[in-house]
Amino acid sequence: MPDSTKVKLPTSFLRIGGQLPVDVYAKNGLLLLKKGHYVLTPEQRERLVSIAHGDSEEVAARLEREQLERAAQREKEAAAQVQPNPIMELGFQTRRAEGLLLHGLAVPGLAGRLADMAASLIRLASKQPDGVLASVLLTPYRDIGSAHSVHVAAIMAVLGRRLGMEEARLQAVVGAALSMNLAITGLLNQLSRQQTPPDAAQRDDLYAHPIVGSAILREAGVVDEHWHLLVQTHQEQRGGDGYPQGLRDEEIHPDAALLHMVDVLCSCIHQPQPALPALVIGSLYRGELGDFDPQHAALLIKELGVYPPGSFVKLASNEIGVVTHRSDRANAPRVAALRKLDGAPYADALLRDTRQNAYRVLEAVPLAAATVKPAYLAKLWQK
Repeated sequence: MPDSTKVKLPTSFLRIGGQLPVDVYAKNGLLLLKKGHYVLTPEQRERLVSIAHGDSEEVAARLEREQLERAAQREKEAAAQVQPNPIMELGFQTRRAEGLLLHGLAVPGLAGRLADMAASLIRLASKQPDGVLASVLLTPYRDIGSAHSVHVAAIMAVLGRRLGMEEARLQAVVGAALSMNLAITGLLNQLSRQQTPPDAAQRDDLYAHPIVGSAILREAGVVDEHWHLLVQTHQEQRGGDGYPQGLRDEEIHPDAALLHMVDVLCSCIHQPQPALPALVIGSLYRGELGDFDPQHAALLIKELGVYPPGSFVKLASNEIGVVTHRSDRANAPRVAALRKLDGAPYADALLRDTRQNAYRVLEAVPLAAATVKPAYLAKLWQK
C-alpha cells in the first residue's frame, strides 16, 4: 500500500557520482538507500528515477534550500559583473597605502601587499581608466605622503596600458610608483605642514631616499630588479641635475623618466595650494616644470587631455561641470554639467557634448566653483 507521507524524488536529487541528499524509499515506504549514498552508474540512476521516493517534508525542505542556494549564486554572479566604483576603490587603496607606507618593514608581508595593491590598480585602470584618472583629482585623503604615491601609481597604470607594457614590466612600474617614497612617507607629511624649507637633516633624508627605499624593499622581499631600478632612479633628470647619482639622458631608463614626470605632475596638482590640473598640464608641456622627454609629455597630454577627468570647467552654456571621460579631442572632453554659474546644483548631473559650440569648454575652474562634494560625483563613474 502506498505511503502517503512519501513523494516521488525530483530527478535533480539523483546525480551520477553525487550523494543522495535525502533517504530514498520505495513507494510503499520501504527504505532503499540512506542519505549520503552515492549514485554510481547510469543504470542505477535510471532505476532510482522510476522507483525512488522521499519523505515529503524532507524533500520540500531540500527543494527550498536548493532554491535559496541558486538565488544566492545568481546574486553572487551578478555582483561579480558590477565593476567597482573607481572613486570608492581608489579611496580604499589610499587608506590601505597609508598603513603600508608609514610603517614599512613593521608590516608583515610588505612585499606581497605592495604587489597586490599594484595588481589591483592595474586591473582597475584596464577596466575604468577615466574613472581612475578622475579619482586622482577627487579622492579625499588624510595623508599626502601615501596618497601621492597612490595617485602616481594610478596614472602610471593608465599610461603603462597605453604604452602596451607587458604584465611583468607594468607590475614593476606601478609597484615602484607605490613604493618610491617608502623611506620618506612620514617626512613628506611633515614637510606638507612645515612653513619653512627642509633643514639639513631633512635634505639628507630626501637625497638618500631612493637608495634607502630600495634597501627597505629588498629587505621586505621584493626581488624584481626593474622595480628596484625605478625606485633608485625615479629622481634622476635628463640634464644631470637629479639625484642620487646625477644620471643623464639615456643613462636613465625611460620608465624611470616617465615615473619622474608623473611624480612632478602630481606634486604640482596636490601642492598645499592646489593648482588647476589644466594649468599644470600646460606648464609641463611648455617645459616649465622640468626638462622631460617630449614624447613622454605628448603621451601625457594625449592620455589625460587638456582637461583630465575629475577636473572642473566652465561651459559656454554658463554652466559649471566636471569632466567625466576623455574624447578623441584633447580640448573637448565629455562633461557632466552640475549647475548654472549663478544657480543651485542640479538634482542630477546633465551630460554635455563639448564638441557642440553651445557647450564648448571656456576655461578650467576650481572644485569650489562646483559647490558639490566628491561623494555627489562618484556615481558618474559607476558602471
